[in-house]
Amino acid sequence: MNFTQWRCRNGHVLGQVRRNGRGIRQLLLYRRAVDLSAESPEQVDIIGEIEGTVLRIRCDVSGCDEVRTWEIGKDAAQRVRTMYAAE
Repeated sequence: MNFTQWRCRNGHVLGQVRRNGRGIRQLLLYRRAVDLSAESPEQVDIIGEIEGTVLRIRCDVSGCDEVRTWEIGKDAAQRVRTMYAAE
């Protein structure tokens, strides 16, 4: 499985992007952002697997405070439409 780092504008890692078993793009969101340039980077703790849109994810690295939005992918949006159509 391929993972890509999802970063704020200042390069701090907020999580990882992957495709799950159904091919849907997910964000594995970290509890705390990771500054890889730090002498001793934080341990990674994943707080959730996100498929839908999440607004205003804030980087909590000291002095950063950048904000990003994770947007639902076309594949996840289609899955949601299919789920609602089945009900």
